[in-house]
Amino acid sequence: MSDTTNYIIYDTLEDALVKADAEGLRRGYAYHRVGSGTRYSTYPNETADNKFALVVDGYELTEDEEASIVTSVTFPAPEDV
Repeated sequence: MSDTTNYIIYDTLEDALVKADAEGLRRGYAYHRVGSGTRYSTYPNETADNKFALVVDGYELTEDEEASIVTSVTFPAPEDV
């Protein structure tokens, strides 16, 4: 098993959630069976350039999605509280 995390970068949160939701449906998560509970395997995180990175390890991907995988993402620096 690889220690590398695989991401797909989406322009919008909505686009990333469509993929995350489809994967949750494919896996038969509770949200899709009974209307509540787990919905997503992973949830997108905003990147430093205002896009959205979705961890897709274990996801069922198309050839185009496989080709768009990246393994390095820059996230914004945490804000001081």
